[in-house]
Amino acid sequence: MRVPLVAVVLVVALSACSPSAELPPGAQDGSAVTGHVHNLALDGEMVVMGTHSGLWGQEPGSVPVQISAEPFDVMGLAKSGDTWFASGHPGPGMEAPADLGLLASVDSGSTWQNISLSGEVDFHRLTASGNVIVGQSAHDQKLLRSEDGGLSWQDLGAPPVFDISINPANADEVIATSEQGLLKSTDGGLNFLPLPNAPRLMLVSWSTGSITGVEPEGQLHRSADAANTWQALGSVSSQPIAIAASGERVAVLAEDTIWQSDDGGVSFAARIANLGGH
Repeated sequence: MRVPLVAVVLVVALSACSPSAELPPGAQDGSAVTGHVHNLALDGEMVVMGTHSGLWGQEPGSVPVQISAEPFDVMGLAKSGDTWFASGHPGPGMEAPADLGLLASVDSGSTWQNISLSGEVDFHRLTASGNVIVGQSAHDQKLLRSEDGGLSWQDLGAPPVFDISINPANADEVIATSEQGLLKSTDGGLNFLPLPNAPRLMLVSWSTGSITGVEPEGQLHRSADAANTWQALGSVSSQPIAIAASGERVAVLAEDTIWQSDDGGVSFAARIANLGGH
């Protein structure tokens, strides 16, 4: 529902100065990202990474750079319009409770302020459309829904879901993955019904006009009719960790590499490799 000693010093020193493995053709070295990556988002041509050590971004042809001023643990990440939402845990030296609640940024992820639930909730899944936000609390697996940008919340219970994504054109529609298969809600996440003819997806991303999902084995699928029918696409070579889609651009993190498709998920090329351990 709601998804691993003197000679050694020399080796470590050398690996800190150069990529730890040969890069795939066309990929940028991601070894500068100092924490493992939890989630992905797309912001124009930039790939945005929520990591154990802050929010990072990578423009095409460049190495990743840290976006957030503070290296907090970005466990949940979503974008709505010009506002970024996040959740997680404080980084080193930060004066904040262990659970950050809902944070928001209006300067492209550089600085963040608490909106609500500080010290109460750690969202590991976040999805947003306009002022509507749906998040899954890591502690009790409950889904919470806000219709005012995170100021107040409705408890939707704890359906056994793994990943969630909201329809950017209709905030009443929420898609969710689970051990039993794909689920869909048409009442904002209050009730979910199974979609028996859908592929068995692990991660989903609902962008304008289509839903893109990926199976645990790396096979991608897309629906252009709100999850009624699905088309099999290309695949990535190992189990996915995160997915983001925007129009024809799809990014999938698998092991230590972010793979990008510019044709809706039919074909993929490595964009960033040598990312931090998972």
